[in-house]
Amino acid sequence: MVPLIFMVTTLISWLGPRPEATLPEPVTADLVRRYHDGRLEERQGLRILRLTGTPYDMGYQHGVLLRHEIRAGLQDQVFERLMLQGQVSHLLLLHHARRLETYLPSEYRDEMRGLADGAGLSYSDVLLLNSYHDLICEPTPRRGLQELFFSLYPLFIPQMGPRAVLSSAPATVERDSTGNALCHPVGGTFAIFGQGTEDRKLLQGLDFASPAPYLQDLLLILYRPDVGNTFVAVGWPGMVGVTMGLNEERISVAGLPSPSQDASLDGIPLPFLLREVLQYAGDIRTALRLIASAERTTGYNVVIGDGKPADAQALEFSAHQYAIFEADNDLVVRTNHYLDPSLSETQLVSSGGDNESSRARLEELSHLLSSGFGHMDSSSAMNLLKQGHDADRGDYSTGDQERVLGVLIASSDLEVSVVLHPEGRAASLGVKLDEEL
Repeated sequence: MVPLIFMVTTLISWLGPRPEATLPEPVTADLVRRYHDGRLEERQGLRILRLTGTPYDMGYQHGVLLRHEIRAGLQDQVFERLMLQGQVSHLLLLHHARRLETYLPSEYRDEMRGLADGAGLSYSDVLLLNSYHDLICEPTPRRGLQELFFSLYPLFIPQMGPRAVLSSAPATVERDSTGNALCHPVGGTFAIFGQGTEDRKLLQGLDFASPAPYLQDLLLILYRPDVGNTFVAVGWPGMVGVTMGLNEERISVAGLPSPSQDASLDGIPLPFLLREVLQYAGDIRTALRLIASAERTTGYNVVIGDGKPADAQALEFSAHQYAIFEADNDLVVRTNHYLDPSLSETQLVSSGGDNESSRARLEELSHLLSSGFGHMDSSSAMNLLKQGHDADRGDYSTGDQERVLGVLIASSDLEVSVVLHPEGRAASLGVKLDEEL
């Protein structure tokens, strides 16, 4: 009995949430924030991280150059917000994260190991940082509820108990006290090209949901891997997966969550799939195949663009279903709900009106794009991303902290730009990938 108690006590002390002070001190980077082939620079508040080499090397450079930001994100997002507030058991979360890990390509696991070593964190910490959102925001089968009896806290997350078998009645997403969706705020993405743009080139935009991220939290990461394409990704400190990006083959991608009952813990989270597309796809067909053929975890809407020649398509999917949509009159627009009828039957319905907000934002974006159809250029596309946010986004800056409304990719011109709040300075921050090649 005594050895058993000792073993349980040791396991709890190893897996339990830890305050920041207990985390080991990381290796240090020099004052100009360079480390070997990695470099971090800042342009008017926008941070641009350049990573080169093997997966482990790129992860190590990332960890060294952004060690403080990564540790702060882990502390805030995982330890304090989820664990110390009693929302989720570290034991259960890590168990599920290890399950997801088995589906990740080995190169991304190697990159996370390098990132952990560079930031002075455990590999488990970095794995949680890269998977916790998928784990807490998506439904899991009922059998997962049995594992709650072995967790350290009695409460997991409201979405933990949907149906093991899909029914025709959509499940409902719980909401927080402010009425905002806990995990799926409404955003939008679009691609316009051909007859829709002034020069017939491809423009792809991502509209960040409220609350818009701070400029100081956003990263543009330029990857030069030993194998695969050079690409620019929109990301966050410590994240190996991506939200949006553009590669040297002029393939651009952006993904938005579309909550579905058809979810699984046996698959690859979308940010890693988008990363794989950027690193290995040279055309839309390959990009679609990489995502559609993968074992997936949950629902998303993805827009994929190709700047050579200009084209774009949408891919809607859940864990086990998908639908592909070609551009309609040189235009593709998506928000956070499915347009495909079969996938719509699996949609998680919000009790607070997020589905209605998603439809309203889709209609608004479609109207704005139709109004500018035929003469859309980078400037007008940036202005489009600025429109419609004054009423629902409140203050866009606090002191020196500016908000980012979205990102615009001029795929044909290999250019990525961030779009700042309407009352701020010009949205001229970004990179041109062809200047980096």
